[in-house]
Amino acid sequence: MRILIVHNQYQQSGGEDAVAETEYALLKEFKEDVRLYKRNNSEIISYSLLQKINFVLNISWSRRSYQEMKKILREFRPDVVHFHNIFFMLSPSVYAACLEKNIPVVHSLHNFRLRCANGLFFRNNHVCEDCLRKSLWQGVWHRCYKNSRFITALVVSMLERHWKRGTWVNMVDYYITATEFSRQKMIQAGIPSQKIVVKPNCVRSHSPQSRQRQEYALYAGRLSPEKGLRLLLQTWRSLPNIPLKIMGDGPLMEELKNFVEDHNMKHVEFLGFVSKERYTQYMSGAKFIVVPSLCYENFPRIIAEAYAFGVPILASRLGTMQDLVIDFQTGRLFKPGNTNDLIEKACWLADHQVELDQMSQRARQEYEQKYSAPQNYDFLMAIYKKAVEGRRMSTSLRPRKESFS
Repeated sequence: MRILIVHNQYQQSGGEDAVAETEYALLKEFKEDVRLYKRNNSEIISYSLLQKINFVLNISWSRRSYQEMKKILREFRPDVVHFHNIFFMLSPSVYAACLEKNIPVVHSLHNFRLRCANGLFFRNNHVCEDCLRKSLWQGVWHRCYKNSRFITALVVSMLERHWKRGTWVNMVDYYITATEFSRQKMIQAGIPSQKIVVKPNCVRSHSPQSRQRQEYALYAGRLSPEKGLRLLLQTWRSLPNIPLKIMGDGPLMEELKNFVEDHNMKHVEFLGFVSKERYTQYMSGAKFIVVPSLCYENFPRIIAEAYAFGVPILASRLGTMQDLVIDFQTGRLFKPGNTNDLIEKACWLADHQVELDQMSQRARQEYEQKYSAPQNYDFLMAIYKKAVEGRRMSTSLRPRKESFS
């Protein structure tokens, strides 16, 4: 099958980029005829003032992206186009280019952007569904995107315009969500249930046999407010006997380092960004991985990565984490934002070695059954074939135009 993967990268690299690249590599590995078309929001940095104004005025419909997509479709002639992100350089205009060529569209939803300006259902350090239950314009009042009413209004205006036009419902054949929780949220948002398929994300395999478990807990990810890092460090003040390593970087780095220094928390170590080799070393050595998120998340890639290494998870009982972590089998779940419950579950993992070993085995099994390359390839191809067959059927059922010549 000939497949076009399309992805709009954000200015800061993240999990969505990794998923797009991984699935592109996966399809190549299985000898599919696949091409990757990428844009990056950092392009706007080099724009002149006039170009930036033009970009803002055309955020709902990029003519450049529309023309580029038409050119790629004409040259490559894909059977299906798989989008990962279209915001903000691409815009929904790329869907229209596919529709004109009658090429089916599949779109992976890596966040909740269609019904939330910041994509997280999160503000002021707590879950917020105002835009889902009321109106997207709630986000403008709360400055939910870039802490700016003006920029949020631009995003909301674009989203609302395409809801009213039916773009999100009519121009996409199938949406992919990584969990059932995310699927249900998008159904609430207004996407028909039959258009949403659940497919877990894929991660590359690691050998659990090489695992040399040590006594530390590990956090790996972006250091930002919604990830629950403040809660994590407040909790770890009471856990001096469980070393904690924090891997990653982000806007809270200095604040978190100052907190650790002010409270003399010598059992906490900041690793920053690490090489692939050191990443493997730290992951394989962790006793358990902590995912203390205060937001729903869409698919914390670190959970599937941990399972590949056979490492149990300690996560918030919130959003998609409830779908991904099986309590007492692949890890433990704690009450979101609850320091005492986090302490209790961390101590339980540290003290129950036999159960931890069993969890490690189950975690690896979970990886092999849901997140490994062969399973993910089969999932993807089944979705593509369904989209292609559905488009063919709908085309054949269209009434033919009568000729009066």
